[in-house]
Amino acid sequence: MTAAKTNAAADEQKKPTVDYESFLKLLTAQLRNQDPLAPMDATQFMTQLAQLSTVEQSMRSNDTLGKVLDTLKSSGMRMDMALLGRKVEVASDQLSLADGKAQAAYTVEGTPASVKLEVLNGAGSVVYSSPGSLKTGRQVFDWTGRTTSGGTAPDGVYTLRVTAKDKDGKALNTATVVTDTVAEVRSVDGVSKFVLKNGATVDSGAVLSAS
Repeated sequence: MTAAKTNAAADEQKKPTVDYESFLKLLTAQLRNQDPLAPMDATQFMTQLAQLSTVEQSMRSNDTLGKVLDTLKSSGMRMDMALLGRKVEVASDQLSLADGKAQAAYTVEGTPASVKLEVLNGAGSVVYSSPGSLKTGRQVFDWTGRTTSGGTAPDGVYTLRVTAKDKDGKALNTATVVTDTVAEVRSVDGVSKFVLKNGATVDSGAVLSAS
């Protein structure tokens, strides 16, 4: 066991015992040193016993809650691991171009009067731009890697930006969805992260469906 783990374990052991034991020792010392001619008031004594019971119950509850949370985290991780190698649909704007093919879906909230689709490279520069569909509901965007200048973009991960406005020029909310395979599952600070085949990393909460 490393020094860090040893210290962490020692700290963890101290947490549930210091307050409770200190309270118990204080109460015991108070009883031992009380004046026999003026004993502690019964009401005060019962109040302190009630406080002691409350401290103990609170600490037991905290310990139980901690175990429950650990169990839920472990269970959640196992469920996330079950998606390894499966195709998932995730809420993401990361567009993967492979062998001249890339596909994503997008939706626009409201009735759009104009929709603009832009593909950005890793440097944030727009490499392709085109009008989007004005239809309501889910729309599919296919990209062959062709750039606005007439060239061909190399395979890799790009960003799809959807900008929509209504007839009054007001910006409308948009959402993008991509489908890819889960290549790796990581736990980062207790939170599951999915590394997709295209190289993008998304939170487990971004997964909309799996097949």
